[in-house]
Amino acid sequence: MHKVEWDERTGGVRLTTHRTGATLGVAPRPVFAEELNLLGLRQQGWTWPDDAREPLLWACNKQYFYRGRMAFEVRGANLYDAPTVVFAEGMERANVEPVDVEGMLAACREQMFVAESEAIEFIRHTWQTYTAATRAAKASAAGGLDYAALARRAEKRTGRRMAVVREDCDSFDIVPLDEAEAQGRTALQTAGRTDVFLASFSGGKDSQVVLDLCTRALPPEAFEVIYSDTGYELPPSLDLWEWTQRHYAQRFPTLRFRTARNHAPVLHYWDQIGTPSDTHRWCCSVMKTAPLYRMLKLPGSNQQARVLTFDGVRAEESKNRGGILE
Repeated sequence: MHKVEWDERTGGVRLTTHRTGATLGVAPRPVFAEELNLLGLRQQGWTWPDDAREPLLWACNKQYFYRGRMAFEVRGANLYDAPTVVFAEGMERANVEPVDVEGMLAACREQMFVAESEAIEFIRHTWQTYTAATRAAKASAAGGLDYAALARRAEKRTGRRMAVVREDCDSFDIVPLDEAEAQGRTALQTAGRTDVFLASFSGGKDSQVVLDLCTRALPPEAFEVIYSDTGYELPPSLDLWEWTQRHYAQRFPTLRFRTARNHAPVLHYWDQIGTPSDTHRWCCSVMKTAPLYRMLKLPGSNQQARVLTFDGVRAEESKNRGGILE
């Protein structure tokens, strides 16, 4: 996993493979002119180019940094309190220049190439493993073999997780799962049958990266892209979804796009269930998960498809997601 440090020369960040005293504890997010306008920075003596489209600062939680230096922090900024900007000493006024994005990318090119290559290889290997397992499951069903049952019997006998792995000459063996993974052997039973390979798309930067990687790692007809329209989507998000479909359809005509949405509008459920809240979180399951499950039925039946999803998740998004990646 790459670490992040400030790059004062470009005003951006740089990637490293080792931790130092300058390593950031969280991944910073870019801050554009629109956010500085919302915070009223111009009225407080800050200036920047009127035509700036590149990031001007970076933020870690509510602390804002300019070229590696903490410039100010924001307090309040919630439903009830307007933001209060507290400047660091010497940063009460500043003339800020945009981040040199091209220079930042050039400085990180080698690390980015390694990260992209590893991700593409992971996606391709996962798809190949589960595709092979699907073929093996079909063959075993036709031949009367039940790999999963064989593995379960071995697990009861040994008390360890077992895997059925492919051998030469189309034979198979039953070995401990950890040994199979360490040796890079294809597990037939643990992967199981997969009916649908899916790239989940929300429009955020994570899903955009994952979609790009999937198109570079897999044949376009091997997976599909699904966007969940919950009824809460902002117009720019819906516009991005339409643009994404047009963009990739030109490059990959056989790539399939679908939109999952509930049959009833979200306000209907507000009347029936009540307003969503932290303690009454029905909206995701009703407006997102349920429509997606209904869409992913096997053709001509009510049976749920077995789905493998390529999904972008960052550890710093939440404690639970950070635990997933450990």
